[in-house]
Amino acid sequence: MKNFLTLIVFIFSTTLISQNLDFGGEITFLGVGSNKEEIPFWMYTNTNTALGPTTNFSGIGDLKTKYSFESSFMEVGVAVFYRDGMIDDFQRRDLYLRYQNSWLSTTIGAKQQEIEVEGLSATNKNILWSSNARPLPGLIIEANNPVKISETFSIDWGIAHYSLNDERYVDDVWLHYKRLGIITTFNDHNKLTAKIQHFAQWAGTSPTFGKLPNDFSAFIEVFFAKQTSTEGENANVLGNHLGSIMLDYEFVTNIGDFSVYYDHPFEDRSGLRFANFPDGVWGVFYTPENKKIISNFLYEYIDTSDQSGNTSISGFDNYFSNNLYRSGWTYEGNIIGLPFIMTDKDIVINDITSPIVSNRVRLHHIGVSGSFNKIEWMLKTTFSKSFGTYNKPFTPTLENWYNYVSFSYSTNLYGTFILIGGVDISNLNDTIVGGGLSYSYSF
Repeated sequence: MKNFLTLIVFIFSTTLISQNLDFGGEITFLGVGSNKEEIPFWMYTNTNTALGPTTNFSGIGDLKTKYSFESSFMEVGVAVFYRDGMIDDFQRRDLYLRYQNSWLSTTIGAKQQEIEVEGLSATNKNILWSSNARPLPGLIIEANNPVKISETFSIDWGIAHYSLNDERYVDDVWLHYKRLGIITTFNDHNKLTAKIQHFAQWAGTSPTFGKLPNDFSAFIEVFFAKQTSTEGENANVLGNHLGSIMLDYEFVTNIGDFSVYYDHPFEDRSGLRFANFPDGVWGVFYTPENKKIISNFLYEYIDTSDQSGNTSISGFDNYFSNNLYRSGWTYEGNIIGLPFIMTDKDIVINDITSPIVSNRVRLHHIGVSGSFNKIEWMLKTTFSKSFGTYNKPFTPTLENWYNYVSFSYSTNLYGTFILIGGVDISNLNDTIVGGGLSYSYSF
């Protein structure tokens, strides 16, 4: 990473002399407080850890410089934040170099994901990769725009290699990622996207099994999820595999635009054959034609409670956990995907323990945004039931009602002011009431 930082500084300094250079940035300060040690759930969740559960102050600095060619550009980005209440108060968020043309985008380093559906989704419209953890360092090559193969069909694709360089039970884990999507455009008003994405944790050094396979033949096995007899691996497959299948139907009506989607998770072949149905995210996103008060509305029903059942050899999917990669689907202790899957950071991970304490949940989530006069507002409300795991169920069931509201006012010269508030109500825990004020300035 130090060598990569040196590369970024070099490129930044050499491109400053060009007239094709665009430079910009943003600084953000946020102060929050609550009646308890923790702040409300939606104040810190899906913020790329810009805030933590016990954060009271956060500051973010974001700088970008872009060098434009005739039909492409190269961009360097650095974003860092300081926040209290975290083990590492000062960390990078972004540190990347990106090249992009009309059909290809390549990014090396760590860069936060694009915000989907106006930031209203509980998962950022990706059950496996929300914005709940810090961006992962690595290299991704992907389609900038879907590749058109006919008037009706287009293809989206991407492949990446990331490094899980945090403190984990298995050290120096690599993460393989790929996706393939087919977009069917029926006409100007109807479009269907079918997309599959695949992740695999592999390689690294286990305190139990030692150095794990990391050569090219191992990569081929990981790429194709090939069966193997490696000791300790779940379902006799090299690495810890998980993925999802997204179906998204978008259509335009005379009252507005709709997106109706289903994001289906799988961690083995039983999930691929939908034995864990109806698990996943069922969502609808609506943008009304008339945006006088409400600009966007989203509803999601999320269920991870089936997990292919608990009565057969193909059941007990035990989402985000793994027998070998025991830190599971986390980065720095934070869930990478669906943030309602719970971890306990106080658990000492060994060859029989797991930080995942609840991965069976059912919830209803609503997000609404709009504006009046010069004030933009957002509301999120989520009612969830967490059941623990099949092996260690919660008794009684944990019920939470998470609420969040924000009001944003942008000025022409002096930046943007945002007032936020939240209330968490639980059947087992004390009510949390919090609020805060944010200021950001772009240049």
